[in-house]
Amino acid sequence: DQIETRNALLQNANQEISHQKEQLSEKQKEIVDSINYAKKIQTALLASEEMLLENLVNHFILFKPKDIVSGDFTWATFVPSPSGRVGEGLFYIACCDSTGHGVPGAFMSLLNMGFLSEAIKERNILKPGEIFNYVRDRLIETIGKDEQQDGFDGIIICIDMSMPVRAESRTITYAAANNSPLIIRNKELIQLSYNKMPVGKGIKTDSFETFTLHYQKNDSLYLFTDGYPDQFGGPKGKKFKYKPLEELLLKNEQLSL
Repeated sequence: DQIETRNALLQNANQEISHQKEQLSEKQKEIVDSINYAKKIQTALLASEEMLLENLVNHFILFKPKDIVSGDFTWATFVPSPSGRVGEGLFYIACCDSTGHGVPGAFMSLLNMGFLSEAIKERNILKPGEIFNYVRDRLIETIGKDEQQDGFDGIIICIDMSMPVRAESRTITYAAANNSPLIIRNKELIQLSYNKMPVGKGIKTDSFETFTLHYQKNDSLYLFTDGYPDQFGGPKGKKFKYKPLEELLLKNEQLSL
């Protein structure tokens, strides 16, 4: 009798566990489906391949979010020239790392992309440093009232598509917040200037500089977040880090993008 009673209790417990497992699976599917739909929304706002091909023939983007959606983002826009000539104007591309990871980071990325668009498209702010100043002010005004230090580290570059491509006029302007662009020139890696402060509430609130980059034929320009160097892996489960990333870029520089 005791064995039969225990078996009945075990059977009931197993049925309850199976039921709970089914409920958890359903909830998990709902959450994953919801995040996958959020990914579609985020992807629609990222730099489109169509726009990039129109303005940057040789390029690549490596974007592999760990948690489906991401706080990291690439964003681009084009401001036509007042002359109205086809193809002439200012092309902007930004590579940024928002505060937070996964869903919270993705929410921040949408906010950050919205403010970048607002600065350029609505406020007609065209200098990269001034764009970052405006976005920082909007972030502090919107979410910085409770001492939140949310925002992003990143780089925005501006290419004047109206300029004739002569050796003395090959320039790109850019702003960089807590992040240094890299150039590989003649098999040498060059770290470019940047401002040591985030776009958002931080210790420093100086104005962001608009840097000028004089580029040469066959230069390769790399913009990236800390996502790649901060990946854990290898036999010891350590971070990849920046130095190996730089060595990896140099090693593969001769390959097509």
